[in-house]
Amino acid sequence: MAEIRVLPSRTAYSTQGEIGARIVGGEGPYLLGDDGRRYLDASCGSGSLIFGHGDEKITDALLNQSRKLTVFPSRHFSSEIVERYGRELLDFGPPSMSRVITFSSGSDAVEASLKLALQHHSAAKQPQRRKILGRNASYHGNTIAGLAAGGFVERRKPYESVLGRCAKASHAHCVACEFGRQAESCALECAQSFEHAILAEGPENVAAVIVEPIVGAALSAAPPDPRYLPRVWEICRRHDVLLIADEVMTGFARTGRPFATTHWNVEPDIIVCGKAISAGYYPLSALLVSERLVHGPLARDKYFQNGQTFACSPVGAAVGLAVLNRLADGTVAANAARMGELLRASLRKELPRELINRVRGMGLMVGFDINASSFKNPRTVPPARCSDRFQRAALKRGLVIYASNGSAGSEAGDHAMLLLPLTISEHEVRETTALLVAAANDLLEAENK
Repeated sequence: MAEIRVLPSRTAYSTQGEIGARIVGGEGPYLLGDDGRRYLDASCGSGSLIFGHGDEKITDALLNQSRKLTVFPSRHFSSEIVERYGRELLDFGPPSMSRVITFSSGSDAVEASLKLALQHHSAAKQPQRRKILGRNASYHGNTIAGLAAGGFVERRKPYESVLGRCAKASHAHCVACEFGRQAESCALECAQSFEHAILAEGPENVAAVIVEPIVGAALSAAPPDPRYLPRVWEICRRHDVLLIADEVMTGFARTGRPFATTHWNVEPDIIVCGKAISAGYYPLSALLVSERLVHGPLARDKYFQNGQTFACSPVGAAVGLAVLNRLADGTVAANAARMGELLRASLRKELPRELINRVRGMGLMVGFDINASSFKNPRTVPPARCSDRFQRAALKRGLVIYASNGSAGSEAGDHAMLLLPLTISEHEVRETTALLVAAANDLLEAENK
């Protein structure tokens, strides 16, 4: 029998795996290897597993609905559980949201949000509004349109020849300000760069701006100045440009609130949901669409032209309802806020600063930078790959982290995130810190011999 081989890449694993083990199960915040080891999973499916592995309430919901109905032609029929989920998801979201549609992944939902923005302007008799604006260090999924809107250099590189042109504003990474500003001198140049980009493209040509409220993969949990998103929102309204909030990584209590935009009282036109929407137990995503859009020019169109086989999934709805039930009383969000503060404080105190610095984030979305210049022989670790070495050192210690590079306007930029389950305990936060400190010291020792 021919050997089955899988493309070795960041998203399609090699036959041997990163350290040779096969994962055979999961339990709470831990992955279980066939070598008998337990790995503390501080990546958690890119932040999707907000309740950890093996949650019986979620798996029971998935199983029970699978026995009843898995897929149906939603253009011709309705479904009680899908309708109920839509109502409850709207109740969970900001009050300005008026409609819901579900899809299969965050990338699908980003693509749908861009198409919805274009259809809105077409219905408004402004078909020339076709341009989407993004930021120069951001990530909006792996579709061609999502990569074009984002600014993640490493992930865009193989496809640059076919990516559409999307003008970019500055990132809003306060600890690495592109404008050299400090808190006392900041005039929100990063937000104002959106207006400069809109004016350069011609406001009459711009359909939407897409932003991550807190940048995830491309900048590892970089929260903006608290004035930033309100200013971007105001700029968009002034020019009749839609604001799309990509909350695929930040939504569903990850930052300590249902959605990150509510930290700053911003009301986007479209919210993109994914990852934690199903707690990692089913491929589910969604768009929340504002009252402004639903009862605006789009009301003239009978359909949103974006059909998909697994849109409006009954199984997804059942899993999504189970997730909302777990989040309903706010205790999970409160734990995320509390444990996130504890984690950041312990990391700032205990990590070796010559290798790890700029610890940041909100809730249990925690990031930091990795500094290869601390090595005596930097040639052994190319600057853009220090994060890979650190990730392997963490794996050897039994800790899974979300490492990244090639995102800061070049192929350089090494950083990582910790995206622990929102149900994590204080003891497990301490364990995470201890393992990360040990991995950092291991790497320093190995590279400074």
